[in-house]
Amino acid sequence: MAGLLPARPCCQLSELLGIYFGSRGRLLGNQRGRSAYFSLLRNAVARKVVRLGRAVARMDAKYQALKTRKRMSFFIELVLPAELVPAFSQPPLGAMPDAACDRKAMLRGLFLGCGSVNAPNARYHLELVAPTRSWASAIAGLLEGSGVKAGITERAGQSVVYVKDGDGIVRLLSTMGANRAVMEFENVRVVREVSGDVNRRLNFETANIGKTIGSGMRQAAAIEALEAGGKLAGLPPALREMARWRLQNPDLNLGELAGRMNLSKSAVNHRLRRLQELAGPNGHGKTPKDERRTA
Repeated sequence: MAGLLPARPCCQLSELLGIYFGSRGRLLGNQRGRSAYFSLLRNAVARKVVRLGRAVARMDAKYQALKTRKRMSFFIELVLPAELVPAFSQPPLGAMPDAACDRKAMLRGLFLGCGSVNAPNARYHLELVAPTRSWASAIAGLLEGSGVKAGITERAGQSVVYVKDGDGIVRLLSTMGANRAVMEFENVRVVREVSGDVNRRLNFETANIGKTIGSGMRQAAAIEALEAGGKLAGLPPALREMARWRLQNPDLNLGELAGRMNLSKSAVNHRLRRLQELAGPNGHGKTPKDERRTA
């Protein structure tokens, strides 16, 4: 986005104002001359401020880079024409332009001045650390005007506007002109969603298999208890057949068992529950609720 230069002068000014307000810019000087002072952390954004200043009104720029032990900082001072000084002195709501193209440019400038977005392989999170609480409200309104739901939170005494919806982040990046970032974001998001879907299916199948085996073992134990007590031989043929099939196939779920016996699942479930009831508590003859769930 730092490489983009809007074609219209109005959009150029809106983006410059976005960077200025987003980066907590300050006005320096007196009545004879005022300058807009930017303190930035990215060299690409600092260069863009100089380009925008020259494109808007051929502003003279003073450029300085300062390296400390922790970071590199870039300081830009643009000498403002008298007619532009009011634009750099507006409150948040007054600074928001009306034209759609200017609002997009302002949004891009604000993001370059105080925004960031996480790589989507961990989580979806885009945020703008607003200069003030009133600016946070104005930025949230600007995002929602673009069709993206945003939230506001306080962190370390600063107001942060955030978006956690993947579709919303893609929409914002597209609106701001970060087309390459959108492609990279979407690629990572597709891989993440496919991986998540596979894991969910695997977990579901694993849980289902565990329930099926647990139910089959309990039913087999109940049948063995009936056989040990001499009760199995006196049961109706349908129940004896059911007992034989379950002992031979303790790992099958109700649907698979019903398919092999050419019966309905409800009929198989009813006969197995009846066998467990006849076995009684000592034969693990409970009627667990998960019998029907594992079907």
